[in-house]
Amino acid sequence: MTTRDMQGHRHTSGCLTLLMACIIYWQAKELNRVLNECDPAQAGIDVSLLAHISPIGWDNLILYGEYVLNQHLIQDRSRS
Repeated sequence: MTTRDMQGHRHTSGCLTLLMACIIYWQAKELNRVLNECDPAQAGIDVSLLAHISPIGWDNLILYGEYVLNQHLIQDRSRS
């Protein structure tokens, strides 16, 4: 936080809260999408472990950096 006044701190804090809420929403939506698009048993997903995961984790995010996608790992949805 580079600002010194209270209004600037509130603005920065509000922006960070909004960013965090967006990331949590996106990750929850992705977890739901993945589980709905596959058969968990066939994919080897132990659904009992879902109680122990959270969309709040940030380990898979790179907020500052380069995103490189491996095209070989991306499923072609047009074939589904």
